[in-house]
Amino acid sequence: MQQKSDYLCDLELTYDKKKLQEEIADLNLEPYFADNPNKDSWFAGPKSWLTAEIPENSNTEIDKVGKQLSELLETKSFDMIVLFQKANTSVPVHTDKVSKKLLALSDSEAIQCGVNIQLNDDAGPVNFPDFGLITYECALLNIMEKHGVPEHPIDRLFIKFRILDISYKEACENYLKNK
Repeated sequence: MQQKSDYLCDLELTYDKKKLQEEIADLNLEPYFADNPNKDSWFAGPKSWLTAEIPENSNTEIDKVGKQLSELLETKSFDMIVLFQKANTSVPVHTDKVSKKLLALSDSEAIQCGVNIQLNDDAGPVNFPDFGLITYECALLNIMEKHGVPEHPIDRLFIKFRILDISYKEACENYLKNK
């Protein structure tokens, strides 16, 4: 039987949500994966699912969160993005696996799992079809499992730390050991 912990691990991190919001406020959000070679894909630049890379800056609230994740999850490699989903839109079921073909075109590592920090007070749930809907504020997600985001009446804004060097299982075990 599937358990919530197969898909998501709630995290207790220390951060100021207001400061996080301020630090990403000036980022230029653009449609997700606008250069997707599969032009028929929903993920080829949707206007309802926007993103921006977060630059590394020392002594910021985002940097403090990254240091916590490095320590608690024992990760040494991650990047950071902000994602914005417009109200009353959905994101289809998918996995965050990066195809070998696309990976060969870049110098980055494959995403293994992700930590999401919701910046809205009323964030909608994520749907894992093999488990169901899960609402969270700050969590480690098993993004190798199929998941999607159902419609929600409020815009959804969150920061994603994409973990590149350890699996969901390793990250979850490390967090439980180190918290």
